[in-house]
Amino acid sequence: MMGLTIQSCDACHESHGLLQDSPDGLTKSRECFAGMTSSSVPVHVRGKVVAYLHTGHVFLGRGAKAQWEKLRKFLTKQGLDPEACERALMAAKVTDPGHYQSAIELLEIFSRQLSDSIPLLATEYPDVEKTLRLIREDLEQDWTLSKAAGKAKMNPSYFSDRFRKSTGETFTSCLARLRTERACRLIESTRLGIGEVAFASGFRSISQFNRSFKKITGCSPGEFRARKKLARERLSPTSI
Repeated sequence: MMGLTIQSCDACHESHGLLQDSPDGLTKSRECFAGMTSSSVPVHVRGKVVAYLHTGHVFLGRGAKAQWEKLRKFLTKQGLDPEACERALMAAKVTDPGHYQSAIELLEIFSRQLSDSIPLLATEYPDVEKTLRLIREDLEQDWTLSKAAGKAKMNPSYFSDRFRKSTGETFTSCLARLRTERACRLIESTRLGIGEVAFASGFRSISQFNRSFKKITGCSPGEFRARKKLARERLSPTSI
């Protein structure tokens, strides 16, 4: 009913625009003027955000419908029947916040899978692309700019410039991102300790791993594991 009004449509467009205005490239959630929550999960390709996965709008918890009096004035001004709208509002399904968080976690997994499944496109720098494939296949190796440049048969300075133009990232930031993405998958799918995950992902020290992980994901490896564990528990058959 609200979607029939131009003002509601404008508010939704604005809400989606704000969700996609995330300079750090991380998942973002927002509550709209009607009290509904939606989230946006970015899809990264070569370090750049190229698309977003959206949850849609839902009511989270009973308190989300507490704005009814504010909405009543808006609906009346738009010529809608407040009583009919109130009945529809009170009958609307309320989503459990834990289940909603689990849905976001699934979208984040899909986002990473989409990024990994996109093939490298042919460019004017095939040696750089070939070297990048070698790096992705062997992240545990002690990669340095000089070593990667040697694989591409270029001097480090020239390789660094070509790498940035080809991928949109510096060699260092790309390597850190690839290793952190592997670490995320290992944390989600194995019971390895944080230190084991760090070294299995190619990091040379726990401190380096922690810094890189928090910079890219916005949380520590321990916090990331705790969130994933909680999400799995909330989706288990005994909890639904």
